[in-house]
Amino acid sequence: MLREELLKLQQKEIELIRLKTKKKELETEKEKLEREASKIERKIECAKNKLEEKKNELKELKDFVKYKQERIEELKKQKESARSREEFKKILRAIAKNEDDIIKTRQQITGVETEIEALKDAYSKVKNQFEPDLNRIHERIEELEKEATIYEKKIESILREIEEIKSSVPEEELSKFERLKEKFSGLVFSDISTGACEGCGITYSSVEFKELLSKLKAGQSKCPYCGRFIYNKNER
Repeated sequence: MLREELLKLQQKEIELIRLKTKKKELETEKEKLEREASKIERKIECAKNKLEEKKNELKELKDFVKYKQERIEELKKQKESARSREEFKKILRAIAKNEDDIIKTRQQITGVETEIEALKDAYSKVKNQFEPDLNRIHERIEELEKEATIYEKKIESILREIEEIKSSVPEEELSKFERLKEKFSGLVFSDISTGACEGCGITYSSVEFKELLSKLKAGQSKCPYCGRFIYNKNER
């Protein structure tokens, strides 16, 4: 014989398992989506980084041209105060070298500017292709987080109810219930409302079922085949 409160305890524990399973499913889906979002973000970030690197290269080249122009101006001033013909020629050669460097660098700048335009186009295409999916993923992640929070609150509520039931049942009976849970794979009380034992799955004959229902007492009646305590959920 078992207290009827233990049937309620079993139902709450089963509900707890269901809630935890559902919450775990939500967390698993969220983790999967986060990995997917991370892959997409890396693709977008990669395209962006390539563009930024090329922009930095362009800036360095332009800074180099500016430096060379300033250097030429300095050399021109030095040319005016040259003290010998040899020094004058040396300065002229330096000016020519810097001017040549500027020409070569400007050619590089033209090439880099072309590359930047191509990278801008590539970055734009990647964003347009993946951002809608990324936004949908983030929206779904937010939904999953909200759902998980709801389930967490339900779990906390069920845990409190379980503790309340346990506190109303003597320790000896709780220990017996736990032993029976191990024996019957967690299902001590079995519903027979469908005409079959929920625990062992055996279907009763119509005569057998009628007799079981007529004598059914929660916490006392047992399945003749598996020995679980039986009840009819339609009469509760």
